[in-house]
Amino acid sequence: MSAPIDWSGLRAHWGRRACRLPGAAPALDPVRAYALVRRAAQPFRAGTRFLALPDVRFYVDGGWMRAPGDLLPGAEDADPAGYAQRVRARLDGRRFQLRVTQPLFLDYELWAQARATLAGLFAQVGQPSLALTATLWLGDADAATRGPQVEPAAASLRLPLLGGCLARCRRTRPRAAGAAGRTLCADAGEALYWPAGHWVEEADRGTTLGLAVSIPVGGEEAAVAVKDLLADLVDAELGAQAEVAMLDYPPRARGRDAIAPLRAVAAQMRSAVAGGALERALRASWAARASAAGLEPPPPPRADDALRPDDRVRLDRRSPLLRLAEGAQEWWAVNGHVFSVPVHPRAQALWRALREPAAATVAQLCAGPRRRIDPGALALLQRLHDLRALQCERASA
Repeated sequence: MSAPIDWSGLRAHWGRRACRLPGAAPALDPVRAYALVRRAAQPFRAGTRFLALPDVRFYVDGGWMRAPGDLLPGAEDADPAGYAQRVRARLDGRRFQLRVTQPLFLDYELWAQARATLAGLFAQVGQPSLALTATLWLGDADAATRGPQVEPAAASLRLPLLGGCLARCRRTRPRAAGAAGRTLCADAGEALYWPAGHWVEEADRGTTLGLAVSIPVGGEEAAVAVKDLLADLVDAELGAQAEVAMLDYPPRARGRDAIAPLRAVAAQMRSAVAGGALERALRASWAARASAAGLEPPPPPRADDALRPDDRVRLDRRSPLLRLAEGAQEWWAVNGHVFSVPVHPRAQALWRALREPAAATVAQLCAGPRRRIDPGALALLQRLHDLRALQCERASA
């Protein structure tokens, strides 16, 4: 079996300088990754879509082509090499790059492969508290295809799956007579890293398919995340009662009453902070994010797959299940999803039984008084199964 990316050498470079990391195995299955690129691109062939995930963008000549049409991959493009050859012919040899942002939630197996790869990184540098941005890219770009790029508040990773990539990194914006910068190259199975604030010119080494990851490290990103979470809490409490204050102009003497709707929002914000609701929500969101190695959005739960009494189940070691104490309840998080569980002997007993090496039947795990199924235990077990926390050996029909 090929070795994965060796992240141990990154600790000395993290937050300081760009580097290349060795490895042998691609982070994701390239065949499956290309199939996902083609699937994500299909709706965009008819026109540009806005505020949609995944987001698909086609770059050529240093800019974003807003309506690439059938320059995007389709059923006629069996593999990346054939697709790149077709597009080059249409573009008269010009270089291009297709970027699909946040597609992994559409394919759980690819998402899990990315999570396993990034878990090795975060074991070295710490678990991120904010969501990552994961992008699949495909093309044969040169440095001018997208032009110089900078992420001022995010660290960057590039993991080629097919072909290879090149990055020329500088601490200032490139200029015609400026320093050449540091050039790093990676082949399939390796990785490139550079810290936040670096200007980078990227290029592909032949037809390349890869995974790009952006890791927030700037404080302003944290402020936005907390603000959004606080807004969700306020909206959940006020709902349709919230109003926008229309103020008199010139102001009247009773201006304080006029802004009463805004004061109600401010009061709810103070209550969410002082009462601990914001802190609890932050802890829950962090547990969900940690169980996903920062990959968001997570794949949706399984649907219409009910457990049967004779099914044999146990925890799936590939999907870490995190438990976080929260007073009289716990947060249980797995595969990017989080839910609360009362601190109760039945929940603790179920947890211990699931951790046993041997699988047990659903009937054994959920046995209640008089050998009847305990509905609460069954509901918890079903939720874990829906969220892919369990390995399940199906009973014969």
